[in-house]
Amino acid sequence: MRHFLNDIPVAPRNLDSIGVVSDFSDNPDTLKITVDSVVLPREAYDIIKLHIAQVGLFEGIPYRVEMDGVSIEYYVDLTTGVRVRQHEVEVSIKKRNGHDNFFERADGTTFELLKKRGVQFTTYDVPYFVIPDNQFETFLQLSVITYIMAEQTYAVALEISADIAELVEVSTPIFGLASPPFVGIVVSYNVGGIIKASLILVARLIYFGLMLVALISLATQLYLVIFPPKRFLKGIYFRELLAKSCAYFGYTFESSLLDSEPNWALLPVPLVSGRPSQYEFLPEDVFPVFNKGIPTSSDSTPTLLAFLRGLETMFNARTIVRGGEVRLERRDWLQNQTTLQLTPALSLQSKRDDEFTYNTEDVWKRYYIHYRIDTQDSNTQDGLTYDNSDTELSTEATFPITNPDLVTIKGLNDVEIPFALACRKDKLSFVEETARELLASIDILTGLFGNGTNYEAQITSRKDAVRVSQQYFMQTKVLYGELSAVNPNEIIQQQSYFDYVGASALWKKYHYINAIQNNDFIIKENVRIRITQQDFVSLLDNNYAELNGVLCEILQLEWIDEKSYAKITYKEPNNWADNKVETIVIN
Repeated sequence: MRHFLNDIPVAPRNLDSIGVVSDFSDNPDTLKITVDSVVLPREAYDIIKLHIAQVGLFEGIPYRVEMDGVSIEYYVDLTTGVRVRQHEVEVSIKKRNGHDNFFERADGTTFELLKKRGVQFTTYDVPYFVIPDNQFETFLQLSVITYIMAEQTYAVALEISADIAELVEVSTPIFGLASPPFVGIVVSYNVGGIIKASLILVARLIYFGLMLVALISLATQLYLVIFPPKRFLKGIYFRELLAKSCAYFGYTFESSLLDSEPNWALLPVPLVSGRPSQYEFLPEDVFPVFNKGIPTSSDSTPTLLAFLRGLETMFNARTIVRGGEVRLERRDWLQNQTTLQLTPALSLQSKRDDEFTYNTEDVWKRYYIHYRIDTQDSNTQDGLTYDNSDTELSTEATFPITNPDLVTIKGLNDVEIPFALACRKDKLSFVEETARELLASIDILTGLFGNGTNYEAQITSRKDAVRVSQQYFMQTKVLYGELSAVNPNEIIQQQSYFDYVGASALWKKYHYINAIQNNDFIIKENVRIRITQQDFVSLLDNNYAELNGVLCEILQLEWIDEKSYAKITYKEPNNWADNKVETIVIN
């Protein structure tokens, strides 16, 4: 094992005791040396002192380890555990372009910073309607408006009818006999009455027209308040957010998980600084977009790391960083990618015995998957959206129980997803159906004046969008939707989106592998094994291998090149829970 600092060969004082440990059960792909630090004298000491003087502590120094042509890239982290002495320096090394390097940077990087630094995120319009939760009050308002309009219209219509009858009456000719010396029938008209009745009728018609226009205008404004028009927020697809963010750090992003279900999208909250006030706009005005399309400080996942952690929770996934590539996959993905075959020794060499434990710490009594409830959006607490926001399962014994008080199935696996479900408005409410008929009448009446409205169609189109109970909501939302065929810049939630986003769907697709009957193993610790340097490098990228012909997951790997062996702790599939328990769905 040869060591290089900034491409210059160096010889650590503690070379004989230096090995590499990878603890996959803690942070996958995290590498640690088997000693607390690397002690670097002479030339390496001078290199580090010069770097600190010229560059500072906030940029690491490339460090490389070579083993028979196999090269592993590290870097010296000068912000962790540096001890400078008179003739030597102790430093910590971390894997370059690896788990530590990527995640430490992602932890402190917000999406707003990425945008400010020039990252161009592609966002899309997400149509939504504000449907307040006071629908019964709204129905009452509609009823009052309808009654007033109908009563006033009816009253004026009666008056016009009476005026028409009066005009007809005074317009009827008066027949009489002519006075001598004339002989015959004389026809006369009540000209004054006709003029009076005509003027009254004309005035009544003008009044009716003006009243009708006023009523229509008032009703229109009220309906715009009660039924605000379609508005838009900005949303972004999961893959777009991750791919652009990783590219900023110099990584590519891949995910077969998101490839299979590409329509997962995020709807950030409309709580951003510098937004206009909703009270500055009339109902008929075009509303501005109240969010940025990317998570901000008001969202539950403002940083790249927080977002990745949220997706790991949601999809029962792990983030794999290797060779400049970031992958998000279900936690068992790597086991299908392995080809390495190894032969371990007995776990207790001194006793010529095999020792193992069971993974009983993975047993749970209750498994609870749940999205967040948005207290500012009642739709997350109502109907199918609420019904699909959580699912609860229980592990129950199927073996013959002799002593019920001695059953030891216990534990809670709480899967708290840091997002709320977006509610899809897929049909008209009963209030909208009532309004639709009235608005159809308004459309007909306005059409009589040659400039008809189209409010019925606007009501009819109030669906296939996100539904919120007020303009501002508190929880970042997820949705699953395709781009609209009519407007390719709009994300429209699919009718069957609960088949993707529902908590029950998440269990069936991603979390079921955590049921103990699907996840029962035995664990063997500190087992010696002879591997090549190439095998060691392969295990760093994929901690699964066939051991004695059985596919096993390596939990910890310690490689000491100078001693020509490795020690591993691994999980071997077993069936100790088979036919002993079952998983039942509570809700």
